[in-house]
Amino acid sequence: MVFGWGKKKPEQQEADIVAREKQITLNEIPDIISEIRSIRERTIIAEVKSFRNKINLNRNTIQNIATDLESDSLNLDDMDTHLSRIVKRGKNDVISAIKKECNATLPEIDSFEDVKAFNLITSRLLKKIGDALGRQSNVIHIFAKKYAKKLKSDLTIMTDGNDEINTVITNYSELEDNAKQILDNISKREASAKSIIELHQQQEKTEKNMQDLKSIIEDNIKNIKNIKDGKQYVEFLENKKKIDSLSSEKSKIKNEIGLQFVKISRPLNKYVYVSALDKPQKKLLAGLIDNPYDVLTETNKNDIAQILESVRKGIESGSVSVKDVSKSISQIDETLPKLDNFIKQIITYDKSKNDIEVKLSNFDDEQLRLEESNLARSQRDKLDAESKIKLLDSEITKTVESIPRYIKSIESILNQISAVQYKIKQS
Repeated sequence: MVFGWGKKKPEQQEADIVAREKQITLNEIPDIISEIRSIRERTIIAEVKSFRNKINLNRNTIQNIATDLESDSLNLDDMDTHLSRIVKRGKNDVISAIKKECNATLPEIDSFEDVKAFNLITSRLLKKIGDALGRQSNVIHIFAKKYAKKLKSDLTIMTDGNDEINTVITNYSELEDNAKQILDNISKREASAKSIIELHQQQEKTEKNMQDLKSIIEDNIKNIKNIKDGKQYVEFLENKKKIDSLSSEKSKIKNEIGLQFVKISRPLNKYVYVSALDKPQKKLLAGLIDNPYDVLTETNKNDIAQILESVRKGIESGSVSVKDVSKSISQIDETLPKLDNFIKQIITYDKSKNDIEVKLSNFDDEQLRLEESNLARSQRDKLDAESKIKLLDSEITKTVESIPRYIKSIESILNQISAVQYKIKQS
């Protein structure tokens, strides 16, 4: 090994080192990392400069070996012509590779970038010469043994040194990765601290909003109670009950009328096809068939009676075909005198309903609906605010718990790359 940095200390030596511990703040860490980088970089540059000088000596030695090999005939004249050509070609291949690679310009080592550039050149040199020796292994080891031993010795020294440079570069890259991870964690810790402040502000704002909503809800409930406790609202409820009860009265009247007109529905349907009624009367007839309740009015009474009389005459004359003539006539005769009573019931119902609706209109329920709508909206908003507060509380807890993890990670990585053991002071 040519260098010292990157070597593993003996276990006993490591055990004997008493780690120094130093209290620091997060703000000091970027400067500490810069200092560690600077020390490591200066150490690497100094060591690689030394290796550059040694590799130059090794290159000169290898070039001299190549020069000696080039001038050595290797007794080619004593060989078979075919074998002579093979040995000569192999010899020239190795010499050409050595001359080409050993003449490459080596950069001055003033920065870590120079170290990487230098490493690329030496790695290429060793690979190209090694490839040539590999291709011509038999030729060199059989016909140029003394050169093979010398080349192997010098190339081994260069390879060992170059391997350690690779290790140095890898270690420095790991240092850079660790430094980046530390700085990233510092940024995350700062972002978390800022986030906690913002989350608390949101939580306070939401809690204030919820308190305001509670007051609004109380006002809504109070306003609704005042409205419902009023005399007008009590009367309004009573009249609504009356309207509801009238609905059953209407159904009763409608069923009674419907049952009566069902009895004569067949002759009425037949009469549609044989009558010569005008358009209004045809429409009235259709109403008697489909929904007699809607057409039974004082205005329509005479026309309805006339239609029923015409149907009766049609049955008697045979123009309206029915199964049982006497029964159909009897049912029409039964219906005609009931028209007045049916119309009277409908008129009485409509009047009662109208009277109650007038009383209902005395109470303006718009304000009540508005208050109830506002109450429902405020209650929904309050539930949303409660959910948001819980969510923010969970987010704050999670973010607060993340900060010690970032600090621990920063400490751990920093202590891996530094000889000094640091302890971060919590602010």
